[in-house]
Amino acid sequence: MLMYVILVFVGLLAGLLSGSVGFGGGMIILPVITYFYGVEVAVPISTIAQLLSNLSRSVIGWRDIHWSKVGLFLICAAPLTALGAYGFAVVPKVLMTQVLCFFLIVFAIIKLTGKMKLPENKATAFIGGGLTGLTNGLLGISGPISSAVFLTFGLSPVAYIASESTAAAVMHIIKAAMYGKLNLMDWSIFFNGLYIGIAMMAGNFLAMRYIRNVNRKRYQKVVAALLILVSLFLMFTV
Repeated sequence: MLMYVILVFVGLLAGLLSGSVGFGGGMIILPVITYFYGVEVAVPISTIAQLLSNLSRSVIGWRDIHWSKVGLFLICAAPLTALGAYGFAVVPKVLMTQVLCFFLIVFAIIKLTGKMKLPENKATAFIGGGLTGLTNGLLGISGPISSAVFLTFGLSPVAYIASESTAAAVMHIIKAAMYGKLNLMDWSIFFNGLYIGIAMMAGNFLAMRYIRNVNRKRYQKVVAALLILVSLFLMFTV
């Protein structure tokens, strides 16, 4: 019973974080689920939980979703998510995670200092989407990269979170389907992911109620700063 209470509480905290800044929820719940279930079960459980969490943020911010940017992002992200899922077992994930985090930190510092702005065009969406999808499939980490890409579009806080969450939800659906084909998903995993996901949805709802009127430039700087902290955490814990 204590295990379920802990997982629900952690899910709520993860929902509050991801609902506020658009990423980080999976990085909170995955280590805790791994502690109780082991990594082979934890990754599919986390996928279901994050799928529900992202869907809830999409629904809450439905009117603010920028569908054109989501569509461009998914053109490369969707197929490369599937490809990455197949390559999950053969890639040295520690090295890839550390390289990824290094570039995320560089991007976030540039964003904070205002020295460079990535172009808001199709190339940014294509390349960023492809890198996100491949990394999501290979490492199970996609939030920091997709958030970095959507952060360049200059969206309002709610539009940024709702649009990024919509793209992430599609990628999680693809991953869940792939896990099913690889016999890594069963009803027990689904229901475990379900109750954690419901807790995350509650956290999303609470967080997104209070960010609609936040100053856009200040909000983006906060997200960039958190991107640095999360990336540093990942670099030294993988």
